[in-house]
Amino acid sequence: MLSIAFSQHPDPQEAVLQACVQIKNQLNRPTTDLVVVFASPEYVVPELQPTITRTLKPKHLVGSSAGGIILSNGVANRGIALIGINSTDMSFGVSAIGNVDKRDMYLTGFDLAYRAAQDLYELHHRKGFLIFSQGIDKNFTQFIRGVKESLGKSFPALGAISSDHFEYTKLSQFFQDQVLNNAAVGLMLGGSLELGVGCAHGFKPLGKPRTATKVDGPIIHTIDEKPAVEIYRHYLGPEAETLAHMPLNSCAALYPLGIRLAEPRQYLLRQPIDILQDGSIVCHEGIPQGAQVHLMMSNIDSCLDSAVEAAKRAKISIGEKQAQLIFVFESLARHKVLGRNAFREIQAIRDIIGPATPIIGMCSYGEIGPVGTSNDIRNIYLQNENILILTIS
Repeated sequence: MLSIAFSQHPDPQEAVLQACVQIKNQLNRPTTDLVVVFASPEYVVPELQPTITRTLKPKHLVGSSAGGIILSNGVANRGIALIGINSTDMSFGVSAIGNVDKRDMYLTGFDLAYRAAQDLYELHHRKGFLIFSQGIDKNFTQFIRGVKESLGKSFPALGAISSDHFEYTKLSQFFQDQVLNNAAVGLMLGGSLELGVGCAHGFKPLGKPRTATKVDGPIIHTIDEKPAVEIYRHYLGPEAETLAHMPLNSCAALYPLGIRLAEPRQYLLRQPIDILQDGSIVCHEGIPQGAQVHLMMSNIDSCLDSAVEAAKRAKISIGEKQAQLIFVFESLARHKVLGRNAFREIQAIRDIIGPATPIIGMCSYGEIGPVGTSNDIRNIYLQNENILILTIS
């Protein structure tokens, strides 16, 4: 049995209580096996965790701050959403690692996965691992290598990077009775359940490929031996000069950088978040030096089409089974592109997977998932401007 509750009451403490009471009334149990929390920064208040703990008595709790909360009827920019689950068929394990910016990323990934698996106990029933985090985007490749070393190369590891309202300062992760910052939290899913996964972005490359000739982590210094920003000036002309205010500017969302992947012949997106004085581009996550780079473009229709594609991939993954719950993790920048059309995206997902299946999720600063076919979960990337759909049946 599961229940989803949402509140936008102007008083954050009252909103948390309202959501908890809705869950409590619907589940009608003294304790709750799992609670997942998505809250906009305004609703991350000291009373949040004590209220949830006192009212729902969750055995396991994880979650994240979010610049947008995804629900069955659309996307809300502010508020708090909870999902409570009590089930004899599903089992859960949770974990958290703090101060991730001071830790080795490989060990962070390994320990996060290992602790969640140990908390689950039923190791042979593990089905998937969900991650909500801040800070791992600086060296995601090593982080996910640690996760895979702990759980196995073919084990599904998915999730989202915590977000706020493009301020990059009010990022929180929820774990049991704590509100954390600069942390990674994990949720291990187990039991007699099946997962379906779909991920897509809908962006197309502009012009010929160019080469990233000097890269330092997330900073692209030069492309084709020229300051990296020149790739924007070439295509956008005067509009490129507005890129210095990218976090609040739609230009960055409309034109991310794309890296061509050899397999499965897809493009991995990187959203610029800053332009340095020397013309270097700062991204959420780095790219390999020597990689082939394109400027990418999209529009509302192609974003909607990609949501349909992701939903179909998730549907194929579960076959004839009926999804009981849909998690959606979508780029906050992509949500800005869609604007008021975001509800059409949610409606398209419901039309494909099932109108009666509840939806919950968040708009994120990065999506953790596969690229390509619906059953390719071995290669996991940190992505930008994607929509990631996870079905549980």
